[in-house]
Amino acid sequence: MILYKTIALQFGRFLETGRPGNEFDLVGRNVPTEETRVNRRAILTELGGARIYLLDHRAANYLDSLRMDVQGMPWETRQESEIEAYVREVDFPRELVWVEYDARQLWMDRVARGLTTMARLDLRHFSQRGFLFDNRSDDAMTVRLFNGMMDRSFIEPLATLVLRKSGDRPEFTDAVWQPQMNVLMAHARGDTDEHVKDVQALLEEHKGHVSYELVIGFMMFAALAAREDDLLSEETPSLSPEQTKTARKFGKTWMTETLRSHVTIRIGPSGERHLVEREARRQFEAARASGRATPTEHWVSEHERRYSSGKVVRVRGHKRGIVADKTLPIRVVGPKLEL
Repeated sequence: MILYKTIALQFGRFLETGRPGNEFDLVGRNVPTEETRVNRRAILTELGGARIYLLDHRAANYLDSLRMDVQGMPWETRQESEIEAYVREVDFPRELVWVEYDARQLWMDRVARGLTTMARLDLRHFSQRGFLFDNRSDDAMTVRLFNGMMDRSFIEPLATLVLRKSGDRPEFTDAVWQPQMNVLMAHARGDTDEHVKDVQALLEEHKGHVSYELVIGFMMFAALAAREDDLLSEETPSLSPEQTKTARKFGKTWMTETLRSHVTIRIGPSGERHLVEREARRQFEAARASGRATPTEHWVSEHERRYSSGKVVRVRGHKRGIVADKTLPIRVVGPKLEL
C-alpha cells in the first residue's frame, strides 16, 4: 500500500462520482456533505503540489533512532525543550511536503530496540502513516496525519496542528488544534454522552500520534541536509507510462495532476552502521546492567594482593577478560589497544 496514492484515487473517485467506492470510507458514507467535498478537493490539490517522500522501513527506523538520541529514552529525565530546540533548527522546506512510512514495521522496530514494552499490541490495523506538512506561510506551519489501516482504507485527519512561527521557525509551546468537524461527525456513533466521550478519546489519541511522530519528518530533512551517506534518495514517477496513458484516455485528470513523482528514501551505509552500533550498545548495556557482562580483555599490571589474615601475595602482570568481538562497533568494545 502506498498511502498517498490510495488517498488520491479514493478522493478523486468520490469527487467524480459523488459517492464512495466499495472500500472503507467512513466520512464519504456517513457525511457526504459539501464540506467533505471541499475538504477533499483541497487535499487533492495540496497533494498534487507537494513534494512526496516515501521512507523505507529501515530509513524510518534510523530517523526514529536519531530522534531518541536527542530526545532520550522514555526512562531518561530529559526536558522536552531539548528536542523542540533541535527541531526548530532544522531547515524545513518552505513548501508542501508529504512524508510517508510503514507504521507497523516502525512499531516492531521500536520493540526490538527496547523503546517500548508493548510488544503484544494488536498491529492488524497498523499500515502506512503519512504526514502532510504545509510550510508555505510566513506565520504558521500546519501538520495533518493520515493513518492507513488496511490495503485500501485509511483514517482522515481528525484535526490539524497549527504551529505558529517565530523568527521563521515553528513554535511548539503555543500549538493550536483545529478539529475537522466532518471527520469527527463521521466517527460519532450517536449523540449520547458516552458517544461524545468516545470521539473525544479518539481525538486525543490522534493528537498524541501527531505530536510524537511528526518529528520524523524534521529528522529526515536534518539528515538529508548533512549530505552524508546515511540516507539515499531517488526520485521516480508515481505512475507508469501505461497508467498515465490510461488516465488521460478516460479523463482522470485528478490522477495525472496528483500522482506525478515521489522521492524514495532508503537507508545508506552510515545509517546501517548507526543502527548496528545502537543495537550492539543496547545489548552490551543490558548485559552489564544485569551483571553478566564480562570485561573486555585488558592488561593488569603487577601488584600485591593483601588478605585479612596478613598474607601478602605478589600477582604478576597478566591479561584479564575476554577478547573483544571484532564485529562490534568500536564505541561498544572500547578503544583499540596500542600494539
